[in-house]
Amino acid sequence: MTFLSNLLTQGTPTYDGAAALAGHEQHLLVVMAFCVISFAGAYMQYFGAIRNGFRDRTHSIPIGCNLWFLAHDTTYVSMYSHWFGDVHHWIVEAFWFALLVFACCELVVLYQVVRYSRRTLFPGFSLGQTILALVFSQACTYLLFWWFMSLAHDPDYLLCFTTTVILTPALTIPMMVWRGTRQGFSVFMLSGFVLLAVGFYPWVWMVEPYFRQPLYVALGVANILVSFIPLWIYARLPAR
Repeated sequence: MTFLSNLLTQGTPTYDGAAALAGHEQHLLVVMAFCVISFAGAYMQYFGAIRNGFRDRTHSIPIGCNLWFLAHDTTYVSMYSHWFGDVHHWIVEAFWFALLVFACCELVVLYQVVRYSRRTLFPGFSLGQTILALVFSQACTYLLFWWFMSLAHDPDYLLCFTTTVILTPALTIPMMVWRGTRQGFSVFMLSGFVLLAVGFYPWVWMVEPYFRQPLYVALGVANILVSFIPLWIYARLPAR
């Protein structure tokens, strides 16, 4: 989609997309190792969350995260011709397949929200009203995400990826405290948060100088530390 691909380079210049892709080639084995760690953590997060959700009859991904992630992933997937035609680099093409799987997982989580959690999240709403509220919320999230894209100048989607790594523990922590039990969570799922952050930041630090500026490095270190907090909370929560 030309509209979406144009958004990637509208904002104030941040990093050089071509240089970042070249950085993947320059540090291929190490970058691939960190990519595998990061995406393994992300899959642990969602596969664990879906399993926990069906087990405990609830949703396990904060709804704000899931709305943002679905906008993030389906936007990327919808830009097939851009990644496979205009950019045509193996790393962004591999991301396309990975995010297609995540988009399917996010739809499953929305199903869990409607089936198991609508009376908690939308008290007094009928089934139809709940679905309408979720569709409206998702539409608003698309607008917010596209606005972010227009500001970020993110030719390889690496800043967009950063937002997902940050949101994962940041919104799960208050959800765990609010729920007050281990319902919907597991060590497997929460360990994925740690692997996601531990793999992601060293990966991007290596590929382009923008990601090695002090503020971004500090953000990454803070994000990695925060990703351990859900495990710490989980260890202190009752089972039910």
